[in-house]
Amino acid sequence: MATAVAGSQGASLLDRPEVSTLAVPTPVAQGHGFSEAYAHLPVSSLMLHLARDWPAERITLGEMIHAFGTRGYGLLIILFAIPNLIPIYIPGWSPIFGVPLFIVCMQLALGLPEPRLPAILTRRSMKKADLLMIVEKSNPWLKRIERYVRPRPSVLTGALGARLIGIYGMWLAALVIIPLPLTNGPTSLACAIMAFGLMEEDTRSIIGGAVVGVGASILALSIIGGFGWVLAQGLDFLF
Repeated sequence: MATAVAGSQGASLLDRPEVSTLAVPTPVAQGHGFSEAYAHLPVSSLMLHLARDWPAERITLGEMIHAFGTRGYGLLIILFAIPNLIPIYIPGWSPIFGVPLFIVCMQLALGLPEPRLPAILTRRSMKKADLLMIVEKSNPWLKRIERYVRPRPSVLTGALGARLIGIYGMWLAALVIIPLPLTNGPTSLACAIMAFGLMEEDTRSIIGGAVVGVGASILALSIIGGFGWVLAQGLDFLF
């Protein structure tokens, strides 16, 4: 990832909870109509339409969840993973999306029928323009993944497999949360690949994402260990 850009840009794309600015609660605004209208689209196109066609200037996480409809878990994992696929490092960005990613993966591991985020998260909103920027910059990665995804069912695409993905996703999300360069991008990519496999019942994608996750974990732990060693040496020098 590139050098950090101005902290003010990434300090809080997701702002504090606020009341929705929608004047008229249309079906699309509520999310259900949007889900029905674009249910047939691939994930990359669905995300792009959500960012472009949303009728208000801001969108809350709760509204996004309703808009995703039955794709729930997979799309939420991808949603919280794609900001870290942007090839820049923004201080404070990782925990903003890593914590909800961890919560969603935990609920998947527990076998809950649908994801439920705390109200303090579902009320958080972001600018439609910011969401569009994130989606447009991450779309090339999503389209590359979609080329290789097709139904290949196995035990990994069933209920047991979903729980295993959730447990593994919790580990990867914990690494995403750590605010260090290169600890979040590869791990987020692994989560996104497995989420595609989960939605499309593609065993090969799930295994591929798991393998990417192993490499990403080794890289992240190496960076964390290196940072810890440098910190320890600095403290030893000072004291």
